[in-house]
Amino acid sequence: MLMGKPQVNRESKNILAKCMATEDLRVIHDAKAETAYFDTENRVLCLPIWKDMSNATYDMLVGHEVSHALHTPAQGWQDFVGDGKGSRIRHMFINIVEDARIERMIKDKFPGLKRDFATAYGELHDRDLFELANRTVDLDTPLIDRLNLEFKLGLFGLLQVPFSADEKQYVTRMAETVTFDDVIALARELYEKHQDELEDEDDQQPQSGSQSGDGEEGEEQGNQGQSGDDQGESQDGSQSGSESEDGDEDGSQSGDGDESGEDSGQSQTDDTDDGESADSEDGDSQGDEQSGLEYDDYREGTGQAGSTQNSFEQGVNDLRDDSNKSIEYYTLPTMNLENCVVDYKQVASIWETFESSMRPANQERYTEKRNESTVNCREFLNRTRSTVAQMVQHFQMKQAADADKRTSIAKTGVLDTVNMINYRWSEDIFMKNEVHADGKNHGIVMYLDWSGSMCGIIKDTVEQLLILTEFCQKVNIPFDVYAFSSKRLDEYDKDTGEFVNSQSVPSDDRRVMKPHQFSLIQYLSSDMKTNEYKSAVQTLYYLAEQSGYYSGGSYPSEFGMGCTPLNEAIQCAYLQVPAFQAKHGVQVVNTVFLTDGDGHSMGAGGWGHDKSMVHDPTTRKDYEVISTEHTAETNVYLRILQERTGTNMIGIRLYEGAKIQRMRYRHLNDENMAEAVKNWKQHNFIAVDDAGYDRLFIVRGNLNVETDALQDLSHDASYTRLKNAFMKGSNNQKSSRVIATQIVDIIAV
Repeated sequence: MLMGKPQVNRESKNILAKCMATEDLRVIHDAKAETAYFDTENRVLCLPIWKDMSNATYDMLVGHEVSHALHTPAQGWQDFVGDGKGSRIRHMFINIVEDARIERMIKDKFPGLKRDFATAYGELHDRDLFELANRTVDLDTPLIDRLNLEFKLGLFGLLQVPFSADEKQYVTRMAETVTFDDVIALARELYEKHQDELEDEDDQQPQSGSQSGDGEEGEEQGNQGQSGDDQGESQDGSQSGSESEDGDEDGSQSGDGDESGEDSGQSQTDDTDDGESADSEDGDSQGDEQSGLEYDDYREGTGQAGSTQNSFEQGVNDLRDDSNKSIEYYTLPTMNLENCVVDYKQVASIWETFESSMRPANQERYTEKRNESTVNCREFLNRTRSTVAQMVQHFQMKQAADADKRTSIAKTGVLDTVNMINYRWSEDIFMKNEVHADGKNHGIVMYLDWSGSMCGIIKDTVEQLLILTEFCQKVNIPFDVYAFSSKRLDEYDKDTGEFVNSQSVPSDDRRVMKPHQFSLIQYLSSDMKTNEYKSAVQTLYYLAEQSGYYSGGSYPSEFGMGCTPLNEAIQCAYLQVPAFQAKHGVQVVNTVFLTDGDGHSMGAGGWGHDKSMVHDPTTRKDYEVISTEHTAETNVYLRILQERTGTNMIGIRLYEGAKIQRMRYRHLNDENMAEAVKNWKQHNFIAVDDAGYDRLFIVRGNLNVETDALQDLSHDASYTRLKNAFMKGSNNQKSSRVIATQIVDIIAV
């Protein structure tokens, strides 16, 4: 009995399947799957969630499917199986013969599985999955069923299966099939032998003078004009499933099930197929003039050819645990960057169109605001020159220190003519060289949250960002700055109400996630010419000032704030980061996300079921989304980005709250809370460990960039006040440029 068996560890079975297949198969557990199957095209092994399943039976079923993955080709069987009538029973014949071959091959490769197969078939036989309890297996049992029982039960001494002297050759041949061509040849011969036997029965039928018990055969002959040779029946009056005039099985259906199995590349010879063979619901639902003559003997397991195989498949299906919550599987989309990214040239073009189409009455007001912002921007850049210069100096010092660490002394093997006179008391008489190991050059790709919740701090954030880009300009570090926005700037069809181009590669697979509408707006880049960069900085500064007003400012509607498509931006980074690295020839790319909140889910949030799994089709790895973690989905996407590209992941989480304790449920824990509160008060930021980032900084969001430590002092301030203000101002300057300073520390090595 299977009851009381230890619970199966599904994760270990995933590893077992990959080890047996010697390839990185994708293994999924789907409560909705009726039976196990293997998708030979996409290399996906799907296992139902079974109940009361022992480890031996689980291993047997996994080994069976893995052997299909290794040895059963996706093509080559369709010519024999064909379409339409008769395809189902031909599929069953090739299925049984192939099962014997692939099970023998996997047991030969992994001898330890022999015990699992013997134990598993014994357990399934005890449960009467082959429905033999009220049957006698004798020479009247169809040959294909006796062969099936021989290689699933008789091989392990679980059942004595009889064969005539002439039939034993088929047992030997089935045990010695090597190639898939051997399987097709034997299945074809067995099928033709079965058809000949049915024709012999049909020839004898008119002599008995009896007719079908329910009159279906006679009715069908009258309506269809078919002879008794074409529409044979069994001794007990049930439909036999013989061939029609074109050689196809009369009474089986064309069935979407068989055809879908061919199209999808799923295992065509799987005794635990997922319904795309004998039990296909789609196939059974094909209603036409033959609906009353379906091959019911195969479906119902009434003793006709293939009934043991059908009973076995149905029995395994009954072992599914329907009450188990599903494990939801999702696959990352492949983004079409050309439909997602608005580059800096397009941004400039949108502004030109906006300004040229402006009404004269609004032009004067806009020009006044724009000029005022340009002055503010210029003053800000002038005030921060010393800050940028200090950052450059700090960067160069750290680089020099790192270079010193990489410097080593190597002997040349050439005598030093000055020191060689010391040979009696020193061996150090050879000339030396300093060897400098090459350092790593860096690039930065920044993603800025352009959502409505950033309104109150967007100007401060942009100022921090500009300090960093100015620093990058000074030290020749390539960079790109993108703002992720839920406003899509792609071509829109007013007639259909839809966007013209898809932002991700379309897929019919329901597991492939679809991104929400969004845009990545490239505001700044090191690829810009000097004048382009200067103009873009002034435009971004103006936009940050205007976006900070809740009433709205004067700027193109395309650049308005919306939601937070953080997860969609990460999907684009999978392609952008490697492209950036190749374009600029940098060894290390630092990817920075600046946001004040979490992105909206792309569907893999993990709520309502045991867990969600996200599949990366590039690395063929699956990642678990833990439903109890608030940022679990985003963390998974970030982890995939890091593992795909090797980038340094830097998170800047902007927080406007006065008390950092409120971030406990997201990024902090009680053990480190005291230290976090102290750092928050002193430095206006804290660094925390996070599953998604290499470094995550929680930064005070309303932190102005301070440049003048003495600007608020009166002209007659005392020496003590001057001293205290200078010391406090110096610390405030360091804290206020925290984003840029922290990133400099990371990229200086």
